[in-house]
Amino acid sequence: MTLYNIHTMGINAWCSDLIIDPQDMETIYFMSICGYQVTVKGIVANFIENSGISIELDGEIHDLVRSGLGYKVQIKKLPSGLVHAIVIPKLALPINNDQKQNRFFVITSKDQSVLTLFFRHLDEKTEIPLHLSWDSWLWKTFKKQEGWLIELKTLVGDYKGYLFDYHPTRMHDLISKAIKKKVPEIVQCMTYKGGNGDGTSNFA
Repeated sequence: MTLYNIHTMGINAWCSDLIIDPQDMETIYFMSICGYQVTVKGIVANFIENSGISIELDGEIHDLVRSGLGYKVQIKKLPSGLVHAIVIPKLALPINNDQKQNRFFVITSKDQSVLTLFFRHLDEKTEIPLHLSWDSWLWKTFKKQEGWLIELKTLVGDYKGYLFDYHPTRMHDLISKAIKKKVPEIVQCMTYKGGNGDGTSNFA
């Protein structure tokens, strides 16, 4: 793991993961930092208050700010006595009370399934009945729609981030159209598979 110096207002910590907006390269969506408790809390506080923070990468200084979204901050004390803080958009959490129900983030490490998290968020946010077997088809469909799926830029670390912003009515129409056309990825879950779920009878 490579750590990079991150600082603001004369205080410093170390950054292990940083995800930013691919268009506005100054906007942070996800951040993981560690260091002494006072400095870590100071950097997080300045970030939340939109005071701006800076990070040095390969000799280049990047000045960064928060987005207009709400964030969840988690701080944990490490056995070494240092602390680790994660700053993540509330829209990336499985359950949130944000009114914009058609928008969410997926922030994932390389060991997690992006499709699983994507489907879980979407299923929780929409009233449209969805089937788990549709996850790949839904992902491909989102990619085809302008602005529905945006891959964020990883500036530091191995985490990946995605922003989803879809139109529920349009999604309903796309699913309905796929059912009418009998798209295999959609209708296969509707095929009767017998009493035992595999085509065999459950009668003795």
